[in-house]
Amino acid sequence: MPQIPELIITHANIHTMDDHFPRAEAIAIGEGRILAVGSNADIERLAGAATRRIDAGGRLMLPGLQDTHVHFQLSSADLYHNAALYDATTLDELLAIIRDFARANPNKPWIRGVGFSVARFSPEQLTKELLDSVTDGRPALMFASDYHNGWANSAAFEAAGVRPGSPEPENGNYLRLPDGTPKGWLIEDAIWAMSRIAPSYSDADYLEAMTHYSKVFNSRGITGVLDAMVSRNYMKNYQALHDRGDLTLRVRATSKVFAHKPLDEQLRELIDLRNTYQSERVSMHSAKFFLDGVLENGTGVLIEPRHDTGGNAELMFTQDQINEYFAAFDRERFQLHVHSIADGAVRAAVDGIEYAQQQNGKWDARHQLAHLQVVHPADIPRFRDLGILANYQTLWAQPNPEADAIVDAMLGEERIQWSYPIGEFIRQGVTCMVSSDWGVTTFEPFQIMQCAVTRQNPAKGEAGPVHTPQHRISIEDAVKGYTLNAAHAAWRDDCTGSLSVGKYADLILLDRDLFSISPYQIGETQVLLTLLEGREMHRHPTFTA
Repeated sequence: MPQIPELIITHANIHTMDDHFPRAEAIAIGEGRILAVGSNADIERLAGAATRRIDAGGRLMLPGLQDTHVHFQLSSADLYHNAALYDATTLDELLAIIRDFARANPNKPWIRGVGFSVARFSPEQLTKELLDSVTDGRPALMFASDYHNGWANSAAFEAAGVRPGSPEPENGNYLRLPDGTPKGWLIEDAIWAMSRIAPSYSDADYLEAMTHYSKVFNSRGITGVLDAMVSRNYMKNYQALHDRGDLTLRVRATSKVFAHKPLDEQLRELIDLRNTYQSERVSMHSAKFFLDGVLENGTGVLIEPRHDTGGNAELMFTQDQINEYFAAFDRERFQLHVHSIADGAVRAAVDGIEYAQQQNGKWDARHQLAHLQVVHPADIPRFRDLGILANYQTLWAQPNPEADAIVDAMLGEERIQWSYPIGEFIRQGVTCMVSSDWGVTTFEPFQIMQCAVTRQNPAKGEAGPVHTPQHRISIEDAVKGYTLNAAHAAWRDDCTGSLSVGKYADLILLDRDLFSISPYQIGETQVLLTLLEGREMHRHPTFTA
């Protein structure tokens, strides 16, 4: 006897993202799963006396969105508990935000903030003395929006023991004056070394922040995330939040592997984490590698030297280490999740994955490279041939005059044409995801999709300048990058990513049809309803059906 649905949604414009049954009008849900998808009449016939009904009024229904590169736990805590610096456009504004936060929080032992722009503010401006002027003698540490640069004051450097002659941290450094004293600016792992000196968030701090942002993510249509860098404590917190019923997202996670730590020790740790956390709602499934930094501070690794200075950065792992570590984790059936900004790091990662396949044979690994700011065109078909996934943050593929001036000079005209080349990746048959890297930038998925389609600043509209328009993609590919491809990358396409019978009823209703409106209206989209396993996680106040 067919199961009676608990809920049916009719009169919807359903894009299932299932090639076998791409369009429908109605959906039936029971025990958290999709029971049927079809016409209004077909689904109405399944309803019983107790079945709840929602009339979608012709609105677009999609699978719940999944952000496959986000620092959810860290960014939730950073933005919930610290000064938010993202909107500062002048030095006075930046200092005012920090000063106001310090005054409003007199009992915090450290003043912390996140989000200042490295394109807008330079190491010459952001000295330790300048930060001293607004932090009343307490140690202070500010993260840039890219989390690859930082700014600290005199008290923070003193607490960390950074003085003339003190050592630099592995894969990081403190900018210094000629006499060796720290200047104020921190690069790469120097930020995290400083952060470990500062008081850490309590578990209660993390849980409070994640409870808040889980609901915020739901309100923007997001039902799943892939946390791009977790620790054991982060996984414990995710599980605790789920156990108490406040985690309204699916969480897959990747744990960082370090070049300076023994391989065997790290392999055992990640195997234990994977064995401990392997439920459908909270799991650790992949190994995270940073191979380079970012172009703006000169730590992105290029194949050919910089166009402006002739210099280059070094990989954070040697190629021999990359081959050895990739092969070891691949052998243990871990997905690899690789930070690779510039074409040199991209090539090193692809070479490492090819080596791992040669050693271990090919399997359904779904290894993925994230960011891909500049890629050599010769390496694009290798992604397809090796089955490597491309994880793009397309919000960054819009004109940014301050950052572009730095990057364009560094790359030169020829390499600029291969900046965030997601369009060419898709044309060559590479599976691509679209994601945010929150809190580096906003997690707003519809702004990110709009940038993928237009390669323009959403605030400037159709008349604004375009960044490498040859790499624009269709709205269909952008949506696929947030749904079916995202689920595939997170190893959960067997149960999510499309509105298919038997999968979880993770779905959203939108206030507009993304597939028929002007691409310049995509970023204004509102989410009317979000379901996770058939339960309402969000309902817009205007949606009363």
